[in-house]
Amino acid sequence: MRSPIIYSFVLSFFFFFSHALSASPKRIATLAPHLTEWTYSLGSGDHVIAVSSYSDFPEDAKKHPIIADANGINLAKLVELNPDLVLVWRSNAKLGQIERMKQLGLNVFISDPHTLEDIEKEVTALGEKLSQQVAAINYTTQFKNDIAQLKQHYQKSQFAPAFFQLWHTPIMTANKHTLVNQIFEICGLENVFAASDVNYPTVNKEQVMLKRPEFIVISEMDEDNVQSEIWQGMVSIPAVKKGQIIKLNPDHLHRYTNRVLIAANELCRKVSAF
Repeated sequence: MRSPIIYSFVLSFFFFFSHALSASPKRIATLAPHLTEWTYSLGSGDHVIAVSSYSDFPEDAKKHPIIADANGINLAKLVELNPDLVLVWRSNAKLGQIERMKQLGLNVFISDPHTLEDIEKEVTALGEKLSQQVAAINYTTQFKNDIAQLKQHYQKSQFAPAFFQLWHTPIMTANKHTLVNQIFEICGLENVFAASDVNYPTVNKEQVMLKRPEFIVISEMDEDNVQSEIWQGMVSIPAVKKGQIIKLNPDHLHRYTNRVLIAANELCRKVSAF
């Protein structure tokens, strides 16, 4: 005869297990490149049904329909796809679109990362949503360990002044409240526009010249030279005179994923090599 206690335990176990399975989303729309990467990294890539533009990693992500871009989210297409979870980047949604999705009864996960710590926090939260808690712990643990190793190897007590160039027409940079600034600090660089009141301010050549940066770091593909050409001949800037202009792959530098550490590693190595 079965023990009532064992029988009750077995029933409770199967109830919990079946509830966990039913709660795990099966149709996921990932409406930002970093959210697509996170979903695949946490083991739920098979459930992705739609993505945003530039969701090109991993390779499998390219097969899905694109329903969001710089112009916002195609809500009609989103509703038609009938997702049971929508991952949305606050910066990529037009005014009122997130509220509209909630009004339509969609299950929405809102992402708004700005720092390395935000990546850890949001991946943990997404792991809960996807019922992929173990994968999220593994992801964030490795991420934190990699950051600690970088800091131990490269971070210095004295920082070299550096200018970050996000774009060239107009010239745009970043302040201290950005991911780029954190990467600079890891690599022993001092962001010369860290004190700006705007996260991504517009500056001019004369302002950069007055800051006298020792390094210029540009968000640009290696084969491109459009952005770096604007400094040609400006030898009054130490970084130009010494040839200390570093280009980093935007696909790594601007993704709020563990791939941002590829850019960090590259920057730290190149700074140390000069």
